Amino acid sequence: MKTVSTINENTSSEWGFRRPFDGWHKVEMGEGIDLMKDKEGKVVQDAKGNNLWKFPAKINDEDASDHEADISLVIAETAFGEKKIGDVIAAIGQKDNFEKAFPGDRSFFETAIMDKVKIKVPGQFCQMRTETSKDGKYSNVVEIATMKFKPVDKPVAAPKDIPKGKGKKEETVADAGAQAKTEDW
Repeated sequence: MKTVSTINENTSSEWGFRRPFDGWHKVEMGEGIDLMKDKEGKVVQDAKGNNLWKFPAKINDEDASDHEADISLVIAETAFGEKKIGDVIAAIGQKDNFEKAFPGDRSFFETAIMDKVKIKVPGQFCQMRTETSKDGKYSNVVEIATMKFKPVDKPVAAPKDIPKGKGKKEETVADAGAQAKTEDW
């Protein structure tokens, strides 16, 4: 195999993995919502045997030093997972359209619903608030809101792997404009 790396004893190679700063972020939902799978293609489950879904998302704010940082959601097929998906749909401004298309008490994990979610959610914007886990290893999404939501300014700490002085105060994310309010779910 041809070696393409240019790393030697005195250099390094950055792969672009970054954790977001704690606080509110303007987030764009990404393509590729699907069940998580291992290397052999088997569906990944949590410790309780619930299937896990990945909802790709990234920070989309060119003024932020953590612009394009991965902020993807991992959602288990549980009652709380149902709430998370409902909150994503509401945060992107599609709650009414969804309820018209899928009236009644239905599960987001039904194939017909997830097939529509996979089409309608990518490319939409919302805000998400992150906090670094107590052990400093993970950045967790702890709150989600519409682009119109106005968070209160609070000083925030940067994750441990981001150099000091690079953080910024939590601020209201500017409205990304009217999101597509399509009627066809």
